[in-house]
Amino acid sequence: MLCSDLLIELEKPLSSSTPHLPEKQCQVVKKEYHEFLASTVQFLHEVQERQMLWHWGPYSPVFNALVWMQGLWASRQANNQNRSFIEQQMGLYSATGCFGKSQEVLRRDVELVEYMNDLIDTFN
Repeated sequence: MLCSDLLIELEKPLSSSTPHLPEKQCQVVKKEYHEFLASTVQFLHEVQERQMLWHWGPYSPVFNALVWMQGLWASRQANNQNRSFIEQQMGLYSATGCFGKSQEVLRRDVELVEYMNDLIDTFN
């Protein structure tokens, strides 16, 4: 199942021995980060479209999967590192130096969690 595969990947400790990547590598890191977020938003949009069509309730498997996904992104209890996915991403991307002192990773991740929260609210 995709969710369990993601969870296994998230359980792996983060390691980054390079304090700052060269600009060319940073362009790739930023591009892949934005593509990852865009894919996640597209997935949530597809769920939202189907929710508008089917009107699932709070006892549906889709609702449970969204709540699990939201918890994975925003909760420290979803994995044994006691760090949310957002915190893990911030640590990973901060170590690259590609985003400078910008809080872009935090801001965009929080926006994504807010979208998940709004989508979850449509199940009630």
